[in-house]
Amino acid sequence: MSRYLFKTVIMTLTTALSIAVPSKSEAITFKFDWTGQIAGFRVEGIFSYDETQSYTDGIVRTGDLDSLEVSFFGPEGDFLRTYTDNHLDAGVNFNFDNQTKQILQVGTYFDADGINIGDGARTDGLTFWSKPPQSSTPHVHVDDWKDEFGYPIGFSTHEDIAFPSLTTQNRIDTGKVGDAYLPPLGTTATDPDETGKFAQVTPVPEAGTLLGLLGLGGWFLTSTSTLYRQKNSTLSKSRKLIRGQYVPNSRSH
Repeated sequence: MSRYLFKTVIMTLTTALSIAVPSKSEAITFKFDWTGQIAGFRVEGIFSYDETQSYTDGIVRTGDLDSLEVSFFGPEGDFLRTYTDNHLDAGVNFNFDNQTKQILQVGTYFDADGINIGDGARTDGLTFWSKPPQSSTPHVHVDDWKDEFGYPIGFSTHEDIAFPSLTTQNRIDTGKVGDAYLPPLGTTATDPDETGKFAQVTPVPEAGTLLGLLGLGGWFLTSTSTLYRQKNSTLSKSRKLIRGQYVPNSRSH
């Protein structure tokens, strides 16, 4: 590759990087997922907020979110429902620790350290929510308030639950696990010695990251170099033809 062409490519990539990768991103996005301890219901979601803002005690509250989408799935992975722009729905409570990068779920569902998403009104849809006021043990539930999807009860009156401090066997011993998830009809989604889990958070890589652009730049450099070599090869063949020196390859095509 000529020095001029190489310099042009580098200048082009540098300009692209300066445009596509700002010094500090404004929006930051995370996804989260949860699987129930008894039935195996799943809750998946994605949310975003402005990372350049400061938040009281480092907690991003419902009203601070730019977006929140929550989807519910049955025990067999069957899609049930998605709540788009859930942060705008009445009754929704979502709190995210911007320092630990964890969703707060240990408190009562309507408190500053609790969660209540999906059907925020908790009347006729699907809700993922943390413990009620009368409970002292942190846990979360999934409820189908109108029994719209017809799943059997997983624990007590709920379609599913998760107690991070208690094993599945402990929950079975209470006598509150639904018959559908006990022998001979079925089994629980987790092993007897496993504990439940809160929703787990994972960062979502930003589009147009430096690594992505460098990969594109590498492709561009390679492609440009190849084209340049092909061009030189063609010119060389043309010169040989003019001089009567070029002999085509004898291999048939």
